[in-house]
Amino acid sequence: MSKKKENSDKPQYGMFKCLGYFFSRAAKYRPETIVLLFFQILFNVSSAVFGFYMSPMILSKLENRSTAQELILTAAFFIGGCFVSDALVNYIGSFKSAYQIELRSRILQELSDKLATTSYCHCLDNKYLRAAERATGACGDNPSAAEATWHTLQNLCVNISMFVFFTAMLTHVHPIVFAVTVVLGVADFAISSYVYKYNYRHREELAHIDRQAWYLQGLPRQLSVAKDIRLFGLASWINRLTDKAFAAKAAYAKKEHRFYLIGTFSSMAIEFLRSGAVIFILLKICIDNGMSAAEFMLYFSAVNSFNGQFSGVLNNFLDLKNKCLDFSCMLEFLNYPEPYNFGEGEKIPESYTYEIKLENVSYTYPESDKKIIDGMDLKIKQGEKVAIVGLNGAGKTTLIKLITGLLDPDEGRILLNGKDIKTFNRNEYYKLFSAVFQHFNMYDITVAETVAQSAKNIDASRVRSCIEKAGLTKAVSELPDGINTHLGREVYLDGVVLSGGQTQRLMLARALYKNGSVLVLDEPTAALDPLAERDMYEKYNAMAEGKTSLFISHRLASTQFCDRILYLKDGKIAEEGTHEALLKRGGEYANLFNIQARYYKENYKKEEAV
Repeated sequence: MSKKKENSDKPQYGMFKCLGYFFSRAAKYRPETIVLLFFQILFNVSSAVFGFYMSPMILSKLENRSTAQELILTAAFFIGGCFVSDALVNYIGSFKSAYQIELRSRILQELSDKLATTSYCHCLDNKYLRAAERATGACGDNPSAAEATWHTLQNLCVNISMFVFFTAMLTHVHPIVFAVTVVLGVADFAISSYVYKYNYRHREELAHIDRQAWYLQGLPRQLSVAKDIRLFGLASWINRLTDKAFAAKAAYAKKEHRFYLIGTFSSMAIEFLRSGAVIFILLKICIDNGMSAAEFMLYFSAVNSFNGQFSGVLNNFLDLKNKCLDFSCMLEFLNYPEPYNFGEGEKIPESYTYEIKLENVSYTYPESDKKIIDGMDLKIKQGEKVAIVGLNGAGKTTLIKLITGLLDPDEGRILLNGKDIKTFNRNEYYKLFSAVFQHFNMYDITVAETVAQSAKNIDASRVRSCIEKAGLTKAVSELPDGINTHLGREVYLDGVVLSGGQTQRLMLARALYKNGSVLVLDEPTAALDPLAERDMYEKYNAMAEGKTSLFISHRLASTQFCDRILYLKDGKIAEEGTHEALLKRGGEYANLFNIQARYYKENYKKEEAV
């Protein structure tokens, strides 16, 4: 194995750092859990001690011909001790389980917060996405690492306590007993440790297989692809890919099982050798020195228990170490470095005038060599209406993402009122923008919550005003519960599904409700029919009144409403000016506009002829 491979197998966070995180979360969210864990360990140990001494002590009483009353009291004492200890362990466990589930929920919430608030650029980074998959997988199973760790910690602490107890008891029997048990136990631990790390060493391969399998299995349930599956006959194709993915998963499981089987047989062989050697030594001591039946039973039980507790210490330590691999995945994800200032940085100046400037800005997407934006200089003044046009791949949407702070340039700077936006609190910077992007998602919430992007303190009159400005008043009024109607059918059975054009208008209403200083519209009329598109253009000036607006469109007829047009080509501003000026120039913008105009005229004539 290469040095590079070995380094990749080593978790970033060791066991003690992971346990520190684990206990810090317990102390923060449910400190009672730590106290209950201590008492469960205490009563588990007391139950084990009562159970260990019970048989030898009763046998001793019988050998000494004790009275029936003494025999009954001895048995009652040890049986009662076991019963009370076990009852208290179970009683405490009923409380601790609920707290453990809550702790797991809190950790899941931290993961969700990281996913929801991380820098947008991470959503394009495969390394980050793989870290997110490993983290959610580690804490998403039931029982998860969070809950299972409590059980392992409890068993380990009990094993250590009993191991110390039996070590003290057996020190005067024969030193070789202890030596044989420890040496062979360590060998067993080393083999088991290597076996247990199999999944961690192959975590990337396993994550890739799982991602493919669950993606393909979930496709038929998605409403967004239901039409394609039926119209294009994709069901058999998806089934073949799904079978292939699960065959790969089965092949991995078979390889994993074969590896674990070898480890299991090796462990069994060492266990057999260790037990045989210790029993032989103990029997020889008994024959040479002689001892009572009660003593023989006591030491024989002690040796067996010593072996069991030593194995328990090693195995539970190994299990805990394995659990900490999951916590390491979570910590790697939670501590994934953020390139943007969130919660820190300067506050956005309280001003009604914001000037945005790009200085020699370039940007290349991860795992690509092509500059989507290449050395661009641009100044956008307060209140200016700027249209950004160009062919597909020219960099229009990427430019918007850079201006809005979703992405940071690889080269150059983006300035707000003369200051690099990297110095500002990025969350505060986001508040400047009200955006409707070309690709958007709808959530299964009400119309009002969609527009306000909130579940409380919603201004209903403002919601209706924004819906009216977006031209959606009639459609919303016809819904069963108006603005309180549920959208989507994943959560609510009474939810409605809006058309593409209605959804796009609703997204525009959402942007208007936010009332940011800069209005960003990325293809706002792509899903609208020509009449609705014309209506939207006529309302555009009213929507953008008093705001800086950035408007992306493939339909160049819309650009005449803007103060300035940027025609992008190969990540650069190829042409710049008003609609009329660019037409007079007769460049690429004018050529593209004339092609579109000719297309609409020809179609209009065909419709008249019909």
